[in-house]
Amino acid sequence: MSRRVIGISLALAGVSGIAVVADRTSEPPVAVQNTTLTATTTDDELGEDGGDMAVAAAHKPKEGEVVKGHRRILLVTYYTKSDCVIHPNYPTNPGGRSWTIRKGDQIIWRYNVTSKVAAVSDPGDNKFPHWGFVEDSECIGTSTGQDPKKYTVIENDKEVVRKTPPYPAGVAIPEHRNLSGRSQFDPFWVTVDWMHDRGAIPGTRHKMSHNATLRDAPNRFVIGNVYDKWEVRPTGKTEGGYAEVYVPSLHRWGWLQP
Repeated sequence: MSRRVIGISLALAGVSGIAVVADRTSEPPVAVQNTTLTATTTDDELGEDGGDMAVAAAHKPKEGEVVKGHRRILLVTYYTKSDCVIHPNYPTNPGGRSWTIRKGDQIIWRYNVTSKVAAVSDPGDNKFPHWGFVEDSECIGTSTGQDPKKYTVIENDKEVVRKTPPYPAGVAIPEHRNLSGRSQFDPFWVTVDWMHDRGAIPGTRHKMSHNATLRDAPNRFVIGNVYDKWEVRPTGKTEGGYAEVYVPSLHRWGWLQP
């Protein structure tokens, strides 16, 4: 898969590539800091995502800290037992977009939204979007089985390569674990911040200049997809190359690479 490198400037006035539109609502504009972010690698690529990985900071790695990879396999693959129809967004899915993974192919399960709806990824498609939601997770069969993966951890001030435990074949998705995804940290599950209200909607408007996944926190779970040319409302909070935004088309908050 080719890795796309996109440099995006998020200065809030006079910036090429991001349109700033005057607010026309009755809400007072929220003061937003003039910040420049550069997204060196977009997070809409397929692969082992950050999951519950802490945002990288400029510090000397600590003893026991994972500096590459994960201690556990986070993206577990399953066979489909019937056709799985995937929607890029849920519960609001503008334009009614969808695509299908056929019976017998593979699908990645990340977490359950409800007892029926699950967040998934399409391992056979490297186009945007490949993350999405199935509204009937009965289409997902059992795990394919995955070999151990390498990760690098700090031990005695040195980088040491270790391997994750394998993931067995023939295991069903966790049916009664909602809004909880696999983690590399004990107890190896973490809660998804699915739909929290972050207060007043910011007045500043920006038009996206590329596609991006929407995350519940920087470098964490995918909770939606934001398309090129969509409007977002930045709050001014930034962390690790991510910006917190409100997405009017989805009626929800999240973090994305601007």
